[in-house]
Amino acid sequence: MKIRILLLIGVVAAIFCTCDPDGDSRVVGDVFTDSRAVLGYVDSFSLKLSTIRLDSFPTTTGIGSNIFVGFCQDANAGNVLPETYLPIQFAEKTNIREDAEYDSLVICFRPSGGWVGDTLLPKEIKIYEVKEEIKPHYLAEQQNMFNHQKLKRSDNELATVRLEPNPHRGVASWARMSDSLGQIWFDMIINGDDAMDRHDYFEQYFNGICIVPQTTSCTWGLDFVTTSTAFPASKFVEDATQFEIRLYYRESGDDEDGSYMSFVVKDSNPYRYVHFENDRSGTPFENLDIDGDRVYSTESNHVSYIQTGSGLALRIDFPTLSSLNAASEYMKVIDAHLIIKPKEFSFDENNRLPSMLYLALTDESNDLLSNLTDLSGSSVQSPLYYTSDGQQPYYVFSVLRFVRRFITQKIENIDNVMALIVLPSDIENASMFKRLVVDDNSQYAENVQLQIYYVTY
Repeated sequence: MKIRILLLIGVVAAIFCTCDPDGDSRVVGDVFTDSRAVLGYVDSFSLKLSTIRLDSFPTTTGIGSNIFVGFCQDANAGNVLPETYLPIQFAEKTNIREDAEYDSLVICFRPSGGWVGDTLLPKEIKIYEVKEEIKPHYLAEQQNMFNHQKLKRSDNELATVRLEPNPHRGVASWARMSDSLGQIWFDMIINGDDAMDRHDYFEQYFNGICIVPQTTSCTWGLDFVTTSTAFPASKFVEDATQFEIRLYYRESGDDEDGSYMSFVVKDSNPYRYVHFENDRSGTPFENLDIDGDRVYSTESNHVSYIQTGSGLALRIDFPTLSSLNAASEYMKVIDAHLIIKPKEFSFDENNRLPSMLYLALTDESNDLLSNLTDLSGSSVQSPLYYTSDGQQPYYVFSVLRFVRRFITQKIENIDNVMALIVLPSDIENASMFKRLVVDDNSQYAENVQLQIYYVTY
């Protein structure tokens, strides 16, 4: 174990005079016996990395969020296909004259500027009608939908949309939808059907749509605007300012065609969400299906993964951390950080790094016991940092409370803290393709590092 010793003058005494939010911080010894103390530093703990699979995580994107569609092709971690569910309502009641004629039903997607992958090649998606209510069925108080929840949808698609994915043009992609559905909706409007008069009735009649990507030959992803604060769009579908379905009709005496009724994402329904289909065939994680299973880095080419949308997460065990007790009869940990660096050349524009990571406590079964908190009770998290030259990305977590509890449990038999799970944020898990590949320390010693400062006296 590599230990560097620094002599402290006066500073350490001040550390011990401060209040300690965790009463269990002093591992051995209750009395401060000497005004002289030394500061020890150690960063060579043996860490064991593994990849686990979260069985369930929330994928509700929330009111006002953009629509994300795409496909993730990853030969190492597995492919990810998101199916997006959107509740629909009519924008406002429209009075159409009885002599009007149905023209067409079209669907519009306006890019927001977010993208992953090659934006030069057109992409294809299919639109289906959802045959179940888009909301949780098992707990009335549940505020989220989850990755594993898949609702029934129509056998035949309502539309096939060819996306022109240039995110900088801001021009909507659109496609003609089923004329059978369009004629039904038009007749309901003309006949004064309650479903076209009240939003709650329409929701009971038409649950929403499901967007399923069809282009699966490469990694790609696009964001589309769901709501607009701009002025109403023109009659041309290319000018749509948000996602919408337009029912076009013609009235006698009109000089130009272009009258339409608009259907949009329902603002008051928070349950727009994403279901993920995962294919890990041929990867080291192919059989990672049972809760508690894990694939150690030694079984996956000495790397472990975090992959949004698939539930793959990084587990870190600390088999030698308790040996810190042997540093001295009288010892106190005063600072601790966990550093994680992505594997070199494992990230690019198609394999972007998570912008924020969180830590959670876990046990032998990989259950998420709770979010890890610091001494102030705040969740332990880290944004993505870069070194001063902008070349090396890394994450750094303050884990002082975790280290204190871990080494103390060996003596006081407190909560059985086993390991940490490193997780992306819920929003990135639900609506972005992000990946973190972490090389274990079998060849290089500083990919994942636990740094601890402690005082002996």
